[in-house]
Amino acid sequence: MYAQNTAQPRDRTQVIFTGKVIDRQLKRPLPGAQVYFPDLRRGTVTNEDGQFEIKDIQAGQHKIICRLLGYATVTDTLTFSQDLNYEFRLAVTPLEEQEVTVTADANDHSGLTGSSRSVAVLRSTELERARGQSLGETLKDIPGVTVMQTGPSIAKPVVRGLHSDRILVLNAGVSQEGQQWGGEHAPEIDPFAPARIEVLKGAAGVQYGSNAIGGVIRIEPRALRDTPGFGGQVWLNGFSNNLQGSGSLLLEGALHKIPGLAWRVQGSLRKAGDAQTPDYNMRNSGFFERDAALGFGYQSTRFSTELNLSHFSTELGIFSGAHIGNTTDLLRAIERGRPLTKTDFSYDLRPPKQDIVHNLLSLKSQIQFVRLGRLEAQYGWQQNHRQEFDAHKPYNDSLAARARPSFDLTLTTHSVDLAFSHQPAHNFFGRLGVSGVRQGNVQQGTILLIPNFRAYTGGVYALETWARGRWTISFGGRFEAREMKVYRISQQRIVVTNHRYNNLTGVLGALYQLGPSWSLGMNLGTAWRPPGINELYSNGVHHGTAQFEIGDLNLKSERSLQADLTLKHDGERSRAELSLYNNRMRDLIFLMPQPEPTLTIRGAFPTFRYRQADAVIRGFDGFVQHQFTDFFELGVSAAIVYGQNLEASEPLVQMPADRFRLFTHWRLPKPKGITDAHLDLGGAFVRRQTRVPANADYAKPPAPYALVDASLGFQFDLAAQPVIFDASVQNVLNTRYRDYLSRYRYFIDDPGRSFILRLQIPFGKFEQE
Repeated sequence: MYAQNTAQPRDRTQVIFTGKVIDRQLKRPLPGAQVYFPDLRRGTVTNEDGQFEIKDIQAGQHKIICRLLGYATVTDTLTFSQDLNYEFRLAVTPLEEQEVTVTADANDHSGLTGSSRSVAVLRSTELERARGQSLGETLKDIPGVTVMQTGPSIAKPVVRGLHSDRILVLNAGVSQEGQQWGGEHAPEIDPFAPARIEVLKGAAGVQYGSNAIGGVIRIEPRALRDTPGFGGQVWLNGFSNNLQGSGSLLLEGALHKIPGLAWRVQGSLRKAGDAQTPDYNMRNSGFFERDAALGFGYQSTRFSTELNLSHFSTELGIFSGAHIGNTTDLLRAIERGRPLTKTDFSYDLRPPKQDIVHNLLSLKSQIQFVRLGRLEAQYGWQQNHRQEFDAHKPYNDSLAARARPSFDLTLTTHSVDLAFSHQPAHNFFGRLGVSGVRQGNVQQGTILLIPNFRAYTGGVYALETWARGRWTISFGGRFEAREMKVYRISQQRIVVTNHRYNNLTGVLGALYQLGPSWSLGMNLGTAWRPPGINELYSNGVHHGTAQFEIGDLNLKSERSLQADLTLKHDGERSRAELSLYNNRMRDLIFLMPQPEPTLTIRGAFPTFRYRQADAVIRGFDGFVQHQFTDFFELGVSAAIVYGQNLEASEPLVQMPADRFRLFTHWRLPKPKGITDAHLDLGGAFVRRQTRVPANADYAKPPAPYALVDASLGFQFDLAAQPVIFDASVQNVLNTRYRDYLSRYRYFIDDPGRSFILRLQIPFGKFEQE
């Protein structure tokens, strides 16, 4: 928010508050925005010129909230001793424009009462506490979000029990398209790049398509500067457990001579060796990552365009103890539950390992039409190159053969999105859009887990919202079609198979404002997802997960009917969000463990087969937080997921175990030269997963566990430059544990204690977002 304060001297206890609400980027007035005082239970709505006036405000300090559907909610606390004129500049937030979704900002918690759905937002302050770690690690403390872990270097977000192709990741406005079907294929995103992350829980398929059947994770880079100048920031991190060192440099500027023209460039490095459990070394679990990004944009009063380029490159090891030579040794390794021999720490990366390169280009433009609305167009290009190397010898012992990857997949994606948001009229505002995607996948490795294919997807959607008084109601629909041409080798010839799918999705949502600090949101929606290439055609060893996977050509599209109810509270010192959801899924596709492992010439591997059944996933997630004093804050959160195979009358596999978290925040005294000193203590308790199919896995679910984390942070000046310092400890008690969603839980424990140091050094004209 930007504010303009022009005061008229008056000496009285009742003052007048006037002002204007405008679009931050386009500088146009915003009619229909709510401006209100939660403590006074008074407010108003802006007129057609974006102006407002509230009379007879009691002199003193008051909290003010400004919100408009489709824009980030803004809050501030002002002291009124005289008449005041104020200007709010709201920023567009695409996730919040649709399906009655207004983001709850993690810094500005006032937005919690403006959303009918459960949306979590991490801004730069929260993200800094997890810089240098994977996207999954960054999100794991959000209620309802867990991670599927494949060693310390791969963490995949799981939202309310769903993951992979069911969770859409938007990177700079473009759907991230890699080989995300793999359980150990984490999003290829530089952890230093995001300035803001939004997590929308539940289906969002009307606007974003079939891959959003389980939710959306929207990642935005730092916004380009809107004022002339030059600045930047350096991040430096160190981790004790795997001796990881990481850093990033960001530079940005805007030109004085060409108003509206701005640029941003960033480069990052991360290097880690073997991770350590409390008792032993996790051999071959390190990684080496190199990332770069460039942003360039121009904006005027009614037009803006922005180009984003990013390059992600990583080489990461796969725990060598998960690749076993024969069935007997595999069963013994599972029974033993730890490496047969201890190894020394090393930065060396040997097969089995993965090499991944992901390049992305995003070009987005928008133009504002007076009295009509806003037209947006976006083009995206991506290329994902994934190589996976086998631990075992190839048929040919030559050096060239040994250097060849088992998997060598190149996925190229082109996407186009066009959307028009019309001006508010008679309490209605909405959005129309069309989208198209073309993909081509080429396999050049020695093992054909999935075949080559081309896929074409197109969709058209409409969303409309009506807001009046305490009610906000939205509704919309989408039609989407997908065609996939698969090229297989059969009997020494290429066989082409066509797969065609199409379906409708719809959403109906409502938000009722119970009072100044309470709201109730309700949503009902349908969604669908066609089977993925791996679910149809897999038939071989997936080396990253160290398991043999078998597909099924007869799989149908998944269909989902979701309902959720969310109660939210935002008081002066307390906040809460409680969500209940029920997801009835027809023909849910899942990996089912088979009773016997598969023995191949490359070793023995646990076997999983893709199955399909009607199922229900229901649960609860939420948090309660209260500030007891100016120096102490306490909160609790919980997430419970229940998944049931309705056809077999048994639990679904790979559902997250029940999770509970306690967290405290202490504001510490500020010694001379120190600002923003704070101490955070937190504890997480995870129950044993008891809702599992009988006799359907190689090992029982791991025992329950509790973890304690702590961090201390403050800011100080060094050579006239502000330095932000943070020291934290993960797994303070060095607890031995295994998570049910860990892909290596059969063989080893999860990592032990880690001491982490983080330095953040801004310079020049650089403002934290």
